[in-house]
Amino acid sequence: MLGKIVKVTVDRPLDSVHPKHKDIIYKVNYGYIEGIISQYDNEELDAYILGVNEPVKEFTGKVIAIIKRVDDEEKLIVSNKYFSKEEILKQVYFQEQYFKSTIETLYTTKEDIIYDLVQAGIKPNDNILIHSSLKSFGNIKGEIIIDALTSHINEGLIVFPTHSWATMKQDNQVFDVNNTSSCVGALTNIALKSEGFKRSYHPTHSVCVYGDKKDEYLALDNSVDTPVNPNGCFGKVLSDKQFKLLFMGAPLSKITFVHSIEEEFDVEDRFTDHIYRFISKDRRNKRIYNMPKHFSTKNPHLSEHYEKLLVPMLNMGIAKECYIGNSKTHIIDAYKCREYVYKLLEDDIHVFDDYREVKEFYYEIR
Repeated sequence: MLGKIVKVTVDRPLDSVHPKHKDIIYKVNYGYIEGIISQYDNEELDAYILGVNEPVKEFTGKVIAIIKRVDDEEKLIVSNKYFSKEEILKQVYFQEQYFKSTIETLYTTKEDIIYDLVQAGIKPNDNILIHSSLKSFGNIKGEIIIDALTSHINEGLIVFPTHSWATMKQDNQVFDVNNTSSCVGALTNIALKSEGFKRSYHPTHSVCVYGDKKDEYLALDNSVDTPVNPNGCFGKVLSDKQFKLLFMGAPLSKITFVHSIEEEFDVEDRFTDHIYRFISKDRRNKRIYNMPKHFSTKNPHLSEHYEKLLVPMLNMGIAKECYIGNSKTHIIDAYKCREYVYKLLEDDIHVFDDYREVKEFYYEIR
């Protein structure tokens, strides 16, 4: 429905009183779309009209947003003007305050992204590692997302995985820090070209970082000898209580630092027998890395098994769900996630060998 032109028949005009709840006074015109039936209650779909400051009987405009209530019907936002997500939510608060919901917008701006980060509890001094799907954000350029992130998180670290394991396959292959593309998403490649970001030398599992302390952080990858070394950049995520993981439209199969925990526990069947010789370079420096690559005889896509962590972590409060722009996002406390995975591996070293459900340690994670 987003972007469609619809005609709203108004049955609850501006300043009218709700027919059942006399304490609800309509701050905007409100009505329904004839002929469009809600799947929730089989009645015609309701809509708020924004940008009209007097009572009207009908209105034709564009669907600029959709409010998606939890366990209730959707509500359309119809207008011929642009309104930010914050402005929309303020104008419909008189009624939507009684419902738990999310909002999908036709256009997402930098200000919308920052508003959502604040609402999600992301602070300017947080350290965040982001796994992302640019497509999940809808109608917004990746450069705007990066600009919003760096504008808001300006005292901590912003870390994007910029892996190249998909292309680094041969001995003596060269990883060019400045020119080798990332194989883990469009937004990561935009970050690589964005001002203020700097990339590590790791030939298969590099990261790209923004923040005043990025050089200190990136140096952790200078002498590692495994794909996701516990002493490298991902290991730092494990030990720093200030790190949060953001999965913006990305599944938990992308939770790279669980590889690091498995390395720490020396879980078998995780590496190739062959030790590769890779060359990493930029304009000034060259480094040699001798390391195996990830490999399992049990499943060529073993990390898919990490997805079973999501539901238990949501139940235990280690993770929470929200929306950043139109992107369904999971925010995970990295340190608590680490403690949880530690307990799982201590209980069963083979817990991620298959899709078996995992235990929940409700009162043991602090």
